[in-house]
Amino acid sequence: MSQLLVDDGRFGPRRVLLQLRPVWHIFLPYGLLSILFMLAVQLYGPFLRSMVKCATEMEPTVFTGSAHCGDANLVLSVAQAREGRLVAMKLLVHAFAGPVLALLADSIGRRPVLLLGLAGFTVAFCIFASVAGLPVLHGSQSLMSLSFLVEGCTSAFDVVFLSVLADLAKTTTERVTCFSVLYGMGALGHAIAIYLSAEILRWQLQNYAAVWLAMSIGMACVMLLVLVCVPETLPSAQAKSRPQKLTLPRLMTSTAVQMRYLVSNRFLQIWLTAVLFKSLAAGLGSIYASFTLAAYDWKPGDWQAVTWPFEMISMGSLSFLGPLAGRKRPEVVISFTSVSGILIHLAQIFAPFAPFALVGPHLSAGFLAFARPVSAAYLSSIFPASQQAKVQALAHLVHDFGISFSMATFSGPWLFRPHLQGWDAARPFLLAALLSTIGNSMKLALVQRMLRTQTGSKQQVEMMTMPELPVSPRTPKADSAELTEC
Repeated sequence: MSQLLVDDGRFGPRRVLLQLRPVWHIFLPYGLLSILFMLAVQLYGPFLRSMVKCATEMEPTVFTGSAHCGDANLVLSVAQAREGRLVAMKLLVHAFAGPVLALLADSIGRRPVLLLGLAGFTVAFCIFASVAGLPVLHGSQSLMSLSFLVEGCTSAFDVVFLSVLADLAKTTTERVTCFSVLYGMGALGHAIAIYLSAEILRWQLQNYAAVWLAMSIGMACVMLLVLVCVPETLPSAQAKSRPQKLTLPRLMTSTAVQMRYLVSNRFLQIWLTAVLFKSLAAGLGSIYASFTLAAYDWKPGDWQAVTWPFEMISMGSLSFLGPLAGRKRPEVVISFTSVSGILIHLAQIFAPFAPFALVGPHLSAGFLAFARPVSAAYLSSIFPASQQAKVQALAHLVHDFGISFSMATFSGPWLFRPHLQGWDAARPFLLAALLSTIGNSMKLALVQRMLRTQTGSKQQVEMMTMPELPVSPRTPKADSAELTEC
């Protein structure tokens, strides 16, 4: 896998297929998992809206999203706040469970952790189906909280898949290519999921029990596919050596040890701080669908129908621009996308005044997807192989912690109010633009400093290795004459 996309300086599609043949079994389950995962994310809001109850009677010609409440604004407000709290709880739990799962992935193997996550989501989807379909459990807040909690405790999909590819691809160039294909499969899965969610929402379902049941069966099928097709790639697990006994105190102690990176590694300090600010801005996306229903009077499913090309754009960016970006200096690529990220969030400030100000920047962000594998490979290249899963888990921990707080904040009534118009409705977008500017500026300054440091070091090495010029024998008289002429 030394050159996946470049052969004699040119792109070779046939060479790509030949080189990716040994790892197709990794991309296939990830693509199917991406469909189910994103479909669940898209259905959280409509599902929670169907659970809202109030005293206002339903009108026969008006669909509010719930069969038990006739006040559309109340349904939107209550469901959005509830979704923000539940998803924030899920991500917060995952932020702390992620390093523990990463430790397990680096000790007992990649496959057991992956199967644990698939089993957890299968159970969670079954609980959703029970809450929606069984009258005795209908709308149970405790069971819905339990479902999100299970998802947060067992989800480590990206960490495991990235670690598997890091095991197989040793160089930065190989990792960029493999990560590009992985993210491309994820983008394709997300596009299919968003298209499916748009069609489901147009049915204006009053009950989502059958949908969640079908998704739980699909997740179980992915688990079987992993059991059959995905081998173990961790060298120590492949050797079948007897693992050291894992206890809860050891897990907690080993997990806490990873926090030393935050103190000892200055690069990782700044990188994770930038990730935190960017994730605090990312929670804005949790209100997009509800915002379009309230501000533009769109119908359920319209937002998904308009924006599902985002994932196709992302897939194209990863497929065509990703390999090209992998041949450039990663600092240059990350700098470009950091500046673009700031401009995109600044443009969305005008979203309350025109739908294009919301949809246009959102779709434009899809073109920047090519930087994701470059950024992941850049971070991966700085740390040794034995720390790959742990470093990725730390990045996910900070991201999930930030976005969990962000989703709860943006979904709360202090920022999202369906009845607001004009600049009053722009408050969430102003806050997101400020946070994005801080985070992207920090990452831009960091990579530029690293680029200057590497350039200076390279020049110093070249000067040190420069061969000495031969010195011809000269007489003091000749030197004196030369100085006189000068």
